[in-house]
Amino acid sequence: MNMREKILNIASSLFDSRGIQASGVDTIILEAGVAKATLYKHFPSKNQLITAYLRDKSDKFYAWLNAQLSSKKAESLELLLLLCELMEQWISQPEFRGLPFHIAAVEFPEAEHPINQYSVVLSAELQGYLCQIARHAGAKDPEALGQQLTILFEGAALVERLTPNTGAANRAKLAAMTLVRHAI
Repeated sequence: MNMREKILNIASSLFDSRGIQASGVDTIILEAGVAKATLYKHFPSKNQLITAYLRDKSDKFYAWLNAQLSSKKAESLELLLLLCELMEQWISQPEFRGLPFHIAAVEFPEAEHPINQYSVVLSAELQGYLCQIARHAGAKDPEALGQQLTILFEGAALVERLTPNTGAANRAKLAAMTLVRHAI
C-alpha cells in the first residue's frame, strides 16, 4: 500500500466512525503516523481528502454492484430485479453507516461549500447510474424509473442509518420491484 492509500484508508476509517468534521487533520496525521507535510503532499487540503474519500466510497460501491450485475443480460427484467435485491443487500449490511455523500452534505450544509457541491454531484451520479441500468433493461421511461429507484434507495439508506434493522431496505426493495415490473 502506498502512502496516499494509507492516509486515505486511515481518514476513511475515522470519517466513518467519528464523522468528517470531528476527524481533524491532526488526528488523521497521528493515526496514520505521517508528517503533516506528507499528508498535504498527497492531499493539499482537507476538502481534497474528503473528496477523495467520497470518490473512493462511490467507486467501491459501483465496482461491487457492476460485478454482481454482470451475470445478467442487459435487456431484461431480471437485471432490474437483481439490482433491487442488491440495493437491499448493500443497505442491510451490518457495517452500513449510510451514504457517505448524504453524511457529507449534512456535515457541510452550505450549498456553496465544495463538499456539499460534490455530494450533489455524487447523488446525481447515482441517479444517472440507475437510469442507465433502466435504459439497458428496456424500461419505457428510464429517467423516471431511475429517479424513482434513487428516491427509494436513498430514502431506505437514510432510514436504515437512523433506525437500523427496521425493514426499510426490504420495503424499499419491494416497492422498487413493483415499479420495475410496471416500467418494463
